[in-house]
Amino acid sequence: MSPAALKIAHILCACLFIGNVIVSGVWAAMAERTQDHTIIRFSNRMVLVTDVLFTAGGSIGIVLTGYLMAHRWGGETAHPWIQWSYILFGLSGLIWLFVLLPLQLRQRQLLAQTTQITAQYRRLSRLWQLWGALATLLPLPILYFMITKSAG
Repeated sequence: MSPAALKIAHILCACLFIGNVIVSGVWAAMAERTQDHTIIRFSNRMVLVTDVLFTAGGSIGIVLTGYLMAHRWGGETAHPWIQWSYILFGLSGLIWLFVLLPLQLRQRQLLAQTTQITAQYRRLSRLWQLWGALATLLPLPILYFMITKSAG
């Protein structure tokens, strides 16, 4: 793959990833404001589907293309901006995998068990919004690093 095609693929994957994590939070928050079980259940299902397609898909693309492009700069450990990008993206991914995804699946279970929005669901929702905001904010400095090639 040419360097230009690799860069285009990397940017496209980054757009899919960042766009979906931001939109998912907004989508869920707006659905929950309705307090309508049917709308919230639909939103929960669609967030899970789009997370698999766009968040996970974009993440895999970012990692693969980023790894391939890092070699042009001397490898993953050659520059602090590359190292910080790996760290921040990794932390965001760990939050998604070990906190957000289990919360979403638990929310899905609760929504399937009742036709009402329960206090337990609301508690899980607040946790999901809080951890989701953190997982969304962590990769944002990477945009700066990629553009400026600076981690300081």
